[in-house]
Amino acid sequence: MRFVSLIALLALAACATLPDALPSLRYADAASRGTLASLLAGRPNAAQVERTTEAWSMALGDSFACGVPMRQTLDAGLVGALEIAAMNAAASGGGDREIRQGVGRYVGSLVELAVDRRPRPSASRCDALSAWAPHIADEGRETVARARRNGLMDDDYGLLLQLLSRRPK
Repeated sequence: MRFVSLIALLALAACATLPDALPSLRYADAASRGTLASLLAGRPNAAQVERTTEAWSMALGDSFACGVPMRQTLDAGLVGALEIAAMNAAASGGGDREIRQGVGRYVGSLVELAVDRRPRPSASRCDALSAWAPHIADEGRETVARARRNGLMDDDYGLLLQLLSRRPK
């Protein structure tokens, strides 16, 4: 049984380090579930936060370059802002205030990514991003809704998270 568990763990670790892997929610998801889930998610170090921020920025910048619909890319960017902010809060032992400040900081980066002129990635990367952006936005909406249901998100998060919580029509 230990051998099977070790193999499964190694397989998961290999998947997590693929260079073309697209970012996902971990810390925002954990924060939306409460204190115990946040503790289980762990406390990232500065290098992990930097790598995650870079992965989100690369995926979002490539999404803009691929022509993924603007609304989908912006929604994915809002989710990225929430994830990076939650990760920074976990790294610093912070809470709501740190998450709000982190969201605000990353939104500025999102604007820069939207206007950056970068070469169009490969067709396969663009296809992956076209599927990823609406999927990660839906995951973000679910995370925000869960946090609200659990009383973990107050109205202080403002318009940014209100926009994310609305499903596109």
